[in-house]
Amino acid sequence: MAEKIPLPPLAEQKRIAAILTERLTTVERARKASETRLEAARALPAAYLREVFESEEAMGWSTHKLRDVMQLRRNIVHPKNNPFGNSIFVGLENIESGTGRRIGSEPVKKEELTGRKPIFFSGDVVYGYLRPYLNKVWIADFDGLCSVDQYVYKVDNGLVLSEFVAWYPRSPVYHERAPIGVTPGQLPRIRIEEVEATEINLPSMEKQKQVIAEIQKIQEQHCQIKSNIGAELYAIECMAPALLRQAFSGAL
Repeated sequence: MAEKIPLPPLAEQKRIAAILTERLTTVERARKASETRLEAARALPAAYLREVFESEEAMGWSTHKLRDVMQLRRNIVHPKNNPFGNSIFVGLENIESGTGRRIGSEPVKKEELTGRKPIFFSGDVVYGYLRPYLNKVWIADFDGLCSVDQYVYKVDNGLVLSEFVAWYPRSPVYHERAPIGVTPGQLPRIRIEEVEATEINLPSMEKQKQVIAEIQKIQEQHCQIKSNIGAELYAIECMAPALLRQAFSGAL
């Protein structure tokens, strides 16, 4: 038997439809406004990084090639060398885009590895060179293994703070200076020599600390804004079904 639905008179249907249209239009406007504010919030860290590395003040800082301040590690665990023992693996999927925050890891047994894995050490900058526009750059806080689509760099802490130099590849200025290549049939990537040849403007250690503190503050504000707008969007998304329930229950 076909399901029956309550059907009010045509005049009442028109009244309910008019109310629904008006209120759903208001909901859609609210959703778009929240999404616009969310996009603006997402742009805040990149805007500040551009200001840092491209400001008039930055133009007066000493200029270095990245190879001058960090050196590539070539430590590798390879199955053919019969490695043994436990380690922790961090892949590109375990790094949050843009923030450098590690959002996961995976315990591994070296004897069960099926391919080579670069080794990183606590304090190293681990840079995702595959699709570098994703800004998956993090500072290792333990010793472990990463995927072959990441470069591992030991930072010269006599010249630069790890936190400062790690923010540079996440900035739009780096992406404009670095020659990120696109090969037909392959994802965008950047080669070791291209990373190392890219220039960075380097302030004093004291200024680096100030920049790091300001970035962290902006990141915290950014996360709070995103959380607030996320809750707002969830509430807005719940409004349309609630309006429809009211319409078909005779509550409008």
